Amino acid sequence: MITPRYTTEVESYIKKYLAYDGSQAKRVMSRAAVYFPIYEKFLTDHGLPQDLKYLSIVESALIPNATSPAGAKGLWQFMSETGRNYCLAIDKEVDERSCPYNSTEAAMQYLAKQYQRFGSWELAIASYNCGPGTIQKAMKRGRSDNYWTISKYLPRETRNFVPAFLGAAYIGNFYHLHDIQPEYPSLDMQVTEAITVYEKLEFTTIAALTGLPLEVISELNPAYKKDYVPENTDGRDIILPRRVATAVSEYLDAKRPDGPRKIDMPPLPNLVDSASYKPEELYFQSMYVVAEGDKIGELAETFNIAPYNLKVWNSLTSYRLRKGQELVVWFPNEFHHFLPKELRVDAPKIGHTPSKSGEAPQEEEVFERSSLPNPEAMPSMAFGLKAATIANKKLEVSNTVPAPTAPATPSIKQKAEKIMEPIKNIKVTLPKIKLKPIIPNESKKAPTAPKREEDTGGHGLL
Repeated sequence: MITPRYTTEVESYIKKYLAYDGSQAKRVMSRAAVYFPIYEKFLTDHGLPQDLKYLSIVESALIPNATSPAGAKGLWQFMSETGRNYCLAIDKEVDERSCPYNSTEAAMQYLAKQYQRFGSWELAIASYNCGPGTIQKAMKRGRSDNYWTISKYLPRETRNFVPAFLGAAYIGNFYHLHDIQPEYPSLDMQVTEAITVYEKLEFTTIAALTGLPLEVISELNPAYKKDYVPENTDGRDIILPRRVATAVSEYLDAKRPDGPRKIDMPPLPNLVDSASYKPEELYFQSMYVVAEGDKIGELAETFNIAPYNLKVWNSLTSYRLRKGQELVVWFPNEFHHFLPKELRVDAPKIGHTPSKSGEAPQEEEVFERSSLPNPEAMPSMAFGLKAATIANKKLEVSNTVPAPTAPATPSIKQKAEKIMEPIKNIKVTLPKIKLKPIIPNESKKAPTAPKREEDTGGHGLL
């Protein structure tokens, strides 16, 4: 999106990230596993370049509560007035400048508007720092619309802003060349989704429903100043690990007075002791074998994750894939529920197309099992089918893997055979795929949580 320039300023920013054995780069890239999957979705939805996610590194070092001396706050460092102009709630209970979802949506709207105005990503990024009015004045003085030509007419901080972005983008793409080994957080922090809440919801209630420690809920939801989601008629987002989001949705739906049917509310579970929370034991590992023509975006959509998840889990240095490459994919052992099975009501999917008149609606298969194996004992599986072929079909899994057979070229019209019996307590929305056994790799384990850092200075590098 920007033609790189290796200037003295760019070099100085890269050296800051790599100083002290790359400690700053290590911390930033560890946090990226939490926030880049969210950024990628918003960038894709807005049709913006994926490299824009590195701007958040410059602004906040990916610390959601980072605050600058000028008063800008959050991952994208919005001032209060600008944040409110972009519909971010800021009051005594909530500050959505720290919300990974709402602040990213606001940042995407702002950047898209500035690019439309200037037609240059250098100028759009610079205007994010000093405002479009300052950019227009510099363009008049410099009689040019080239950022590098007019940069001498910009404030000092803005003159360094695009070089800082280039330095952050370099680290984000090439940290592995400098022997940087990030300490990635737990998978509960990496694979998340947002649920809209309208009534007041205490964090203790969420903890009881999900089995999550309170500190994990707070870390995922830094926008809430107190330990609850305030009531709001327009709704507010609560961010949770995807494997437990269903439990909270079922609880909220069951409480609705206009719900589909009246049920006796089950009692809330007791809070789980934080010492018993071991997220590394809540997921199992599988392997996908890349077929010719596979693209990482299509595979990520198939597995209901972000492309950056696959990049982190497989230590990929780029988003390019090669035929025969094995990709690690992590799945939850089970999806947490609040209601007993007989009381669950599946809400219609967003974008679901009703069946034609006269046709019986198709039921979604839900696989469940009361007792689950230890994830370390779960055999790894290799999937060898092209993503375009398996799209819009469901994965059916069994407890017995047949002997490997010679690979055959799959046809789009062919349906994958049932070769395993359903694994229970897993809602499988993945396509039907032929599986072949592989020897589990004991050395591949779930990423561990990084050390938490505090941002004392705010607005940029620690």
